[in-house]
Amino acid sequence: MNTLKSKLAAGAITRGIWQNLPGPELAELAAAAGFDWICIDGEHGAWDVADIRARLIAAPDAVVRVPTNDDWLLKQALDLGTKTVLVPMVDTVDQATQAVAACRYPPQGVRGMGAFVARAAMYSLDPEYITRANADVSVWVQAESRTALENLEDICAVPGVDCVFLGPADLAADMGTDAADPVVHAALEDAIARIAATGTPPGIFAADPDRWIAAGARVVCMGSDAMVLAQGLRALT
Repeated sequence: MNTLKSKLAAGAITRGIWQNLPGPELAELAAAAGFDWICIDGEHGAWDVADIRARLIAAPDAVVRVPTNDDWLLKQALDLGTKTVLVPMVDTVDQATQAVAACRYPPQGVRGMGAFVARAAMYSLDPEYITRANADVSVWVQAESRTALENLEDICAVPGVDCVFLGPADLAADMGTDAADPVVHAALEDAIARIAATGTPPGIFAADPDRWIAAGARVVCMGSDAMVLAQGLRALT
């Protein structure tokens, strides 16, 4: 069972951390720290499938962010054993629909039937995986542009979208400013309220987590392991 998907369906507020540094030891430490989830970042971290596999063994409930919204990348992430994927730069209903379809076996989607030779089905030792995967896999999509904000309600309405996750830095860049701009903050607050109004859990990468939880975010990234380590080491000098 995808316990993270169940938590969100039950209305829980979840806190997680981005994992940008490679290695199963770091994944194991992050998973043991008490977060509700960790996100293995294959977009801005390395897309190294052997390393991602090792990190999923160390942190079985980790979310995997794929580099882009491509069927083969989502298939690969799922076959490696993740139950939850995060898809960046989803601007339209068609793109959200494509992401969900890539994560569903036919006839509901287009995912290739190869899990019996992959870790997802424990190399054929879990023959029931195929029958439960469509219901168990969770798809999160990122809204990171003005176009995405224009289409928020329609994206949230796509069956199978379990979270719409806001990207403040990319949104700010698309708006021609930076993430500290009050105009960006106002757009994010409005987006969170609109996502929540559809019944979809809103997510955000948050420099000030408590503020965004108070605004209604339910999937909140508390930071990045790379940033935590870098700042911690600098503080020692």
